[in-house]
Amino acid sequence: MRHDKRILPADRQEAARHRLLAKWDAHLEERGVLHPAMEDFLSFGSLPQLERLRDALNRHRPNSVGGMRLALRRKRSEKWRKTQPEPESRESRMPRVSARLSMAEADLPRPWRRALREMRTSRTTLDRGLLELEDRTPPSATVICNLASTLRVFGQVCADHSLPVEMTPKTIDLYRAARHAKGNVSVSIASRLKELLTFARWCEAEEDVIRKLVRLHKLYAEAAKGERKRKDIWAAKHGKGIGEVWAKAEELLALSHAAPEGSMLRATLTLDAACLALSVVCPLRCGDLHRIEIGTELARKEKGWSLYIETRKTGRPYHRPELWPELTPFLDAVVMLDQSGRDFQDAYAAKHGTALFSRDGGASTPAVDWPSRCWFRHFEIGAHIVRSLWHSLMFESEDDEQWIALALCGQGNARTAQAYILEGRKKRAGRRGRAKIRAIRQASRAG
Repeated sequence: MRHDKRILPADRQEAARHRLLAKWDAHLEERGVLHPAMEDFLSFGSLPQLERLRDALNRHRPNSVGGMRLALRRKRSEKWRKTQPEPESRESRMPRVSARLSMAEADLPRPWRRALREMRTSRTTLDRGLLELEDRTPPSATVICNLASTLRVFGQVCADHSLPVEMTPKTIDLYRAARHAKGNVSVSIASRLKELLTFARWCEAEEDVIRKLVRLHKLYAEAAKGERKRKDIWAAKHGKGIGEVWAKAEELLALSHAAPEGSMLRATLTLDAACLALSVVCPLRCGDLHRIEIGTELARKEKGWSLYIETRKTGRPYHRPELWPELTPFLDAVVMLDQSGRDFQDAYAAKHGTALFSRDGGASTPAVDWPSRCWFRHFEIGAHIVRSLWHSLMFESEDDEQWIALALCGQGNARTAQAYILEGRKKRAGRRGRAKIRAIRQASRAG
């Protein structure tokens, strides 16, 4: 509805709002726009004027705020950049202190750099579905990335001790000692040793080096079983389960509805609520959660949503043709974020191909750790804990239901999956054993 210029309340501030709304109406009419987008707000005026317009719209037309938040975000960013120094270029960059924890990959020995190139090339060839003539099977792209980082740290340890950068029993022990000095736990050291072992086998290293890495990896992996994991410490301290996470998601969604349209608060609450809820329904890793796109991987159907994504760690498809209907309000709210005044289908089409958790209207994809930062805000632990919560819930079941958690989490590693299944069976066997003992004791007392 267009604003009637003849209606001017006596209150001066209210009268100013009505004049601003009349000016806004004229702006939209000139542009021939019915549902304003970010560009319409940007072309209307300065940052202070947009802030006053947001106040007027929230008071009189809360369903017409549209892309106001995105426009304000852009204006504030431009204002901030005017007061900040120019970003560094290659010419103006200040000299950096050389890294002490690791060396640059370019400084690694030439044979190591060549081996890394071979690994990456072979992996890329396989990922493209092409025929690979290499007899050796390269690790996944993620493992290669982690492995390269481990080699850089290993090389720095050698340099710190004025030794050639090479893998020998002595340098392996020095690297291990450096990890202990940094406070790494056994499971972390075991992972790094496994990466070194993978690289040593690829390079066909000396047999004594491979034997030492095999022995040390086995030793640390065994020691890790006796260490209390961080997620277990968190669970003991907080006592949270899947139900509490879902309740928090519903609370955040309710708060988002009460927050002003076009505000950063509303956007933050909506995205956090959707992140927690989707993590419960689809407990994927952060590397998959943060990059889910609307319309391509996460699709809206008549009765709800579906998800199809290839997991980054394993490359396996994760397909949920019918997501729980309880999740629908959360995802619908994300679609309608910054789209007030439009119907759902128009808003869905506008966000097609954009990242679900984008904070800037789809202009960029959130960082890979964004889901974990969301979880930290509300539960003081990363998003990965939800996978453990699902396994814990299935552990408590008296039926052999561990497969449910494995399916929900997209668990592709057969050894890991088998370990979860065996752990669940051990816990159920323990509970049944205790129940039988109690029954025998009660029977003996009764007799």
